[in-house]
Amino acid sequence: MNKKDKKYLEEKLLSGYENLLDINVDFISELGTTVLNIRELLKLKDGSIIDLKKPAGESVELFVNSKIFGKGEVMVYEKNLAIRINEILDSKTVIQYFKKEL
Repeated sequence: MNKKDKKYLEEKLLSGYENLLDINVDFISELGTTVLNIRELLKLKDGSIIDLKKPAGESVELFVNSKIFGKGEVMVYEKNLAIRINEILDSKTVIQYFKKEL
């Protein structure tokens, strides 16, 4: 979120929830994580495979502005990767996250 959006959010949080609906947020889905040492990192090349230690088909975590938002499954939609949401926070909790950011 840029400074302009953050300032706008700060002002509008005080006047009500409806004013927040057009603010852009960062939406990130995390497929998995792992730790590599520098030696392993330097050995990576085109075609290298990194094991994320996560079973295929397991839900991925969804984040909005670095806060957990829900879980979903990776799928293909109109030839693109997409996320089908299968667990999500309620809107009240999401708004509380934004208030804590200020």
